[in-house]
Amino acid sequence: MELFFKELKSTLGFAQCRLRRFEATEGWLELVLVTFLWLEWHRARQLAKSGLTTKQKERWRHQRTHGLCLAVRRHSEQADLEYLARAMQTPGGIRRLRRKLRQAIPAEFRTAG
Repeated sequence: MELFFKELKSTLGFAQCRLRRFEATEGWLELVLVTFLWLEWHRARQLAKSGLTTKQKERWRHQRTHGLCLAVRRHSEQADLEYLARAMQTPGGIRRLRRKLRQAIPAEFRTAG
C-alpha cells in the first residue's frame, strides 16, 4: 500500500495537488487513479500477448508506474513516427501533414499566407 501511494505522489503528480477546493481535489485524485488503473490495464494486456519471451514477460511483470509511463510514451512516439513516415509517401499525405502542422499553431501566431 505504501508503494502505491509513493507512486501516485512521485510518478503521477498527486503530491502537487493543493487542497483548496474539495471538488478540484476530488477530480485530481480521480484523474490520478484512472491513470494508474489504465497503466496497470496496459501492463496486463502486454503480459497477455502471445509470443513474448520469458525476459520480456518478466520486464512487464516487474515494471513500476514510472517505467509503464515511459513505455506508453515510447509506444506513442513510435506510432507517431510511423504515421509520419506513411504520410510522407504520398502527395495527399504531405498535404494532410502540412494542414495539421498549420492547425497546431494557435491562430494568433500564424503568419498570413
